[in-house]
Formats: sequence, C-alpha cells, structure tokens
Amino acid sequence: MANEHPLELAIASALKDPTRASGLEVALLSAELYVVPTDGVPAAGVELGRDRPLDLQGIVLKNGKQATAAFIRREGATVVFGAPASMGMRGQHLLEAFRNGWVVLNPGQEQGLVLSPEDIAIILGAAGAAQPAPEREDVTLSVPERTPDVLIARLKTVLTADGITAAWLARSTTRAGEKGWRLEVRGDRGLDDVRSRVAAAVDGLDFGGEPLDLVFAQGAGADAVGVKLV
Repeated sequence: MANEHPLELAIASALKDPTRASGLEVALLSAELYVVPTDGVPAAGVELGRDRPLDLQGIVLKNGKQATAAFIRREGATVVFGAPASMGMRGQHLLEAFRNGWVVLNPGQEQGLVLSPEDIAIILGAAGAAQPAPEREDVTLSVPERTPDVLIARLKTVLTADGITAAWLARSTTRAGEKGWRLEVRGDRGLDDVRSRVAAAVDGLDFGGEPLDLVFAQGAGADAVGVKLV
C-alpha cells in the first residue's frame, strides 16, 4: 500500500521475523510519533519539559501499569481519546523522556507495541551516541571539497555488509560556522554493530578536533548529501 508508514512496515517485519528487530528499533527512534498532552497543546513559545511538565495522556495496561500512549498516525488517538493526537514528537525523544516508565504504541489497534522500562533501556542503549536521522535545521551538509580517501576506503570496507543498504559521508557546517562530518547509514542492521564498525574504521585517524556524527535512517527514500559509500 502506498500509504504504509515505515514504522508500521518495520513492526510487521519484526513480528514475522524476530531477527529483523533492529530495523524496528531504527524506525521507532527516527519516527515522528503523535501524542496527546494532558493539559492541551502548549502555547507558542512554551516548551513542554522546560516551561511546563511533559505530561501526556496514557492508558492502564492489563498488568496494572500506567503507560504513556503514542500513535504512528494522528487519527489513531481518536479511538482511545475521542480526538486525533495534537502534538508530534520524535520517537527517540519520547523514549528518553519516559525511559523510567511504560510506553504503549498504537493502543486500541492491531499493530502496536508495549515497551517496558527494560525494553526502552535496551533500545536507547543500542543506539548509543548515534542519532536517528531527521534533518537538523541548524546544520548545512555538503560534499567534501577534498576527498578523504583513507576514511572513505575504510568506511566502504566496514559498511559493505548485509543489512546496510546505503551510506553517505558529508561535510557539516553549523550556523555558528563549526565544521564537522556526518555519516548517514541506512538499513536494518543492529545499531550497536554499525557503531562498532564505524569506530573501527575511524580508529587512529586525525579529524583535527572536528566531530563525526553518525545517524541512522531506514528504507530507501531520496539520496542523502555527500559521497556515496554503499
């Protein structure tokens, strides 16, 4: 179906084949999920978690635990709360904010998940320092002016593996003019495995104090910016 959501596809794939659970983790961390703030959508300039407590609507699970509710689609909340979800939130941010509690994804629907604090810890732990791949508005990406041949050769070697479908290396520049590198990897291989591969590839290389940001995405989509490695 043309309107199938990547996270819905990842859930279905993981349910059919548990060995593909890492793809579900990638999709969950990078997905835009929809939630219902307990006291309504905050006014412009008001940030939940900073200016107002991040309190979200939830449900009581069969085990008696209170779980924060999140939905893949806004309209999914209508079945549970009587109206569409009113606020979007990145999956990783949701899990980080409620890592000590329970989270239920798509309650009231067939294709859903219940995540315990232990489940959330495993997912966030596997992600490590890597970030899911939504674009950052404060960073501009470009093709490197000078090709780092050794780095590219090493990355190509470690990233040519099952479960890795594409990868790009780009230069990054923040609004403040700070330079760095961004490596975007796509696929459903385990996040911790990809991170270990990249760490091995860059071991001993001198980046001159510039950071290398590793980000993940799932599925095909448009090509990323940078030198294509895989």
